[in-house]
Amino acid sequence: MTTSRKLVETSLKREPVERIPFFPPFQGYWALRNENITTIDSINHPDLSAQAQLKNVGPCCFDTVEVLWDWLFLVEALGCQVKIPEYGTIATANNIVNEPSDIDKLELPNLDIFYRYSSAKKTAHILSEKLGKTHYLVASMPGPFTLAGELRGVESMLLDSLMDPSFVDDLLKKSTELDQEAIEYVCEWDIDAVLICDPTTSGDLMSPEDFIRFSKAHLKEAGDMIRKTGKEFVIHMCGDTSDRLNDIADTGCIAFSCDKQVDVGKAVESMKNRMAIIGNIDPAGIIFAGTPDGVRQETRRLMKTGGTTGFLMGAGCDIPVGSKFECVKAIGDTLNGV
Repeated sequence: MTTSRKLVETSLKREPVERIPFFPPFQGYWALRNENITTIDSINHPDLSAQAQLKNVGPCCFDTVEVLWDWLFLVEALGCQVKIPEYGTIATANNIVNEPSDIDKLELPNLDIFYRYSSAKKTAHILSEKLGKTHYLVASMPGPFTLAGELRGVESMLLDSLMDPSFVDDLLKKSTELDQEAIEYVCEWDIDAVLICDPTTSGDLMSPEDFIRFSKAHLKEAGDMIRKTGKEFVIHMCGDTSDRLNDIADTGCIAFSCDKQVDVGKAVESMKNRMAIIGNIDPAGIIFAGTPDGVRQETRRLMKTGGTTGFLMGAGCDIPVGSKFECVKAIGDTLNGV
């Protein structure tokens, strides 16, 4: 019997599969909420955090499992203050790069003694021991442009790109170096891939020309570091990125996780010789606010549109915290003919 891991590996190579795999791609925080484990408790108790994931992997038929979902831990490690919500992603509370001289002050600490990283590492170890032979495991990390935006402030950095592009260039160079250092830590784990989340390069925030000017080369550098360690390189971006698929493929990623605005059929066809496509059920409108029947209908539509070569089923972004278990399960059930 073909394992989930083998199914995903085959699909990522853009080879035909007997069943489209379920690559969520971001189930971590959703599963914690589903098991009523708060964000801070998940950090303080990595064993409970792992168990929350394990309780949902089988019933939801996840073929890929996100073993690191606290993807912005690096922001606090570098010195930013944060706000920890009861459930969901930890938010940046202040920005620490206010002028060019602040860039030189940025330094990565020993992550092994940083509380969020050490907890995530323990959780990932438990999950890899339980699932490593059967499932495809990914760790989520920020892209260089997104990391820079957290340190500087997204609006400020986008304005800088117009008013002081050399400042942005210097900040991006530094954030890429820091990202690569952190990636080296994570790539020591028993995982299959690193998924670079780069929402600040969203098609709704950045033109394709600015993506090439400010982000593309740095994203490739981060990807090169991932591939150098022997892990696979996957990218996720929000918004309509239909106009930059070739540029995304130029970074060397094996697959691209796209948001709901992208036409999956066209993306799979145009990228069939370049990278696999993951996506892209509407997270808010269909998974969170919809019904199991509606999810099944959309899953079947995407199965037909994406096909069985170079396409993996997933949400267009994070599975929203609070989404009904039955709606998430409906995706896996439909893929498995249940």
